[in-house]
Amino acid sequence: MIHAELCGFVQQLGLVGKHNGHRYLLFFGGEPSWGQTQLGSLGLGNEECLLLADKAIAGLSPKPAKQYLGREFSTVIIDAYSVQSVDEWLAAAGTVLAGGLLIVLCPEFDQWPRYFQSKSDAGQDDAESFFLKRILSKVADRSGVYGFSQRSLASRAFRSQLPAVLQPWQPSLPTPDQRAAVDAIIRVASGRAKRPLVIRSDRGRGKTSSLGIAVADLFQNGLCRRVAITAPNIGAVEAAFRQVELLLPDGELSEAGFHFRDCELMFLPATELGATAHWDLVLVDEAATLPVGILHELLQTQPRIVFSTTVHGYEGSGRGFDTRFKDILDRERPQWRRVELREPVRWAGDDPLERWLYEAFLLGAEVSKPRESSSVHLRVLKRDDFMQEAILSQVFGLLVQAHYQTSPRDLQYLIDSSCVVIVAESDDGVIGVCQLLPEGGLSDDLSAAVVSGQRRPKGHLVAQRLAHINAEAAYARCVSFRVNRIAVAAELRRQGIASRLLAAAEEHSRRMGGAYLSSSFAASAEVVQFWRRNDFLPLWLGSRRDTSSGAYSLIVAKALQSNVDMNFNQMQQRLLDDLPLTVRHVHSKISADTLVQILASGSRHNEMSAADLRQMQRYCKAELIFEQVAASLMRICCGVDLRAISGAELALSVLLFSESWASVGAKYQLSGRAAVEQSLRSIFNEIDAIYKSTEAQ
Repeated sequence: MIHAELCGFVQQLGLVGKHNGHRYLLFFGGEPSWGQTQLGSLGLGNEECLLLADKAIAGLSPKPAKQYLGREFSTVIIDAYSVQSVDEWLAAAGTVLAGGLLIVLCPEFDQWPRYFQSKSDAGQDDAESFFLKRILSKVADRSGVYGFSQRSLASRAFRSQLPAVLQPWQPSLPTPDQRAAVDAIIRVASGRAKRPLVIRSDRGRGKTSSLGIAVADLFQNGLCRRVAITAPNIGAVEAAFRQVELLLPDGELSEAGFHFRDCELMFLPATELGATAHWDLVLVDEAATLPVGILHELLQTQPRIVFSTTVHGYEGSGRGFDTRFKDILDRERPQWRRVELREPVRWAGDDPLERWLYEAFLLGAEVSKPRESSSVHLRVLKRDDFMQEAILSQVFGLLVQAHYQTSPRDLQYLIDSSCVVIVAESDDGVIGVCQLLPEGGLSDDLSAAVVSGQRRPKGHLVAQRLAHINAEAAYARCVSFRVNRIAVAAELRRQGIASRLLAAAEEHSRRMGGAYLSSSFAASAEVVQFWRRNDFLPLWLGSRRDTSSGAYSLIVAKALQSNVDMNFNQMQQRLLDDLPLTVRHVHSKISADTLVQILASGSRHNEMSAADLRQMQRYCKAELIFEQVAASLMRICCGVDLRAISGAELALSVLLFSESWASVGAKYQLSGRAAVEQSLRSIFNEIDAIYKSTEAQ
């Protein structure tokens, strides 16, 4: 009897949802077989459903959520017994249409936090997941959110109240926001070049459809012939192709493109766009999921380009894109424009599911604008502090603001892992945060296996790396701490707050017996400079670029115990000695200004050899040609502090990166080799003047 009543309720719920433009959330809490039975009674079909599970359930086949971004489903089912990734949960939730349901099969609520923690890699310090307990606390008495328990339904009659029937939801498409975005895209294609557009929106606002509407308009009016569109995968832009096909029925849709008369819209991976022929317009969807380096390259090579990005996406936040990429746009394309899409198109503005997800997973966590304040104090948060929603929201909002990509999984790790969270507070609340992770303390056998490359236990990122590359188990055996994230409110940066947080992290690490304090981050000139200013040494530069930032990962560390020899100075020197060779074959994509900062960490002006100095001076007087002094100039570049030298990046482009005279001339707007060499001589004349001034003191 329960099955029939529940099935009838769910069917009625879908009808009310379509009328109201709402989506609803249902939890089926109980044994796996019970939840699957309830699901089977609903008679759902494969095509209309997205199932997240490790195997088929109730005749439905599982699908990977992130491959279906941009698709739409009437029902999404999450088997929380087999799928623990909260990022996948949220990505799947974003595909539910108005009138649709998000169904979660899970243990009874009082048992689920323990089960979740037993399967989690976020940490095992507590028997139960506080992260999940917090989420479940937001289920009771929430409109549009229903919890069905095997235990309670077995002991009493089925009772659940349908939502109120509101005024019919009648979306008018395209929305005014979409129309404004389409007009802005058309201006990029038909107006002056090098005026890129950034489209920002939350999920479900129709930004991808807007791209397709604009392309159809451009093709129909003969304003564009060749348009390229890119995204993490072609499925993410399915809505754009669907709109073009709908608006241009005479066109032809192919596997990776659309053709209309003599016009074409083609999908290409972002990495292939730079090597292809000229495009009249390039559209970059879900830009925040692509590395900054790739976005920067597209900005430089494509004169007419649109970046479309999700701000508070269900799969994570792209707020970091706003801050990091905005700096590049302001510097290189000051006439760029931005439009925002605020009105939802796939559901009503008061959708219960969106409201609940934003609250439960802090998707809209923002940092309130702080006032300048001299009364800043630091403290280590306790577990009870995370029970205060205001503190948790402020801490997570800072991490979202400061880092390129932040996902719901980061919230899970913040709450459930064994991390230490140090905050800087003022009268306005939390204005800075440092997340510290304990590392090391591995057994002798496990440490030896790490050194030999046979084992890679979860966590201990820096401890394992240092032990492995140095063939020294002590780095993994001793206790250390790693700064995982550090962030300060944007309005209060460059006031020493981050350095104070780092000093507090160092003090805590010493007190807990840490042998060293470390960090690993995507290397950029500004970030390297910050760590060097706080006396951390660069020790290791990764060979692969970070997928989010497009930069190489740099490990920095600082010894904390005087009686423990970490050999950090020798490791730093080895890195500096290797860089002139690795930048050609391994680190060829590192930025020149980042390289300047790393090299400066070991510069010794007065150790420049007399022979190299004489060669440099003769080159500056044009007594020797470049080919005769190249080796000497290269050694000088690696041995002096180039931070105070104007144009130092040009010297590195020629000497360390071995770029051609033509490419260097084009990069620095110089006409030919002679002009480049004239600039090169000016750089080394400046180095010579600094050297003579130092010698005279």
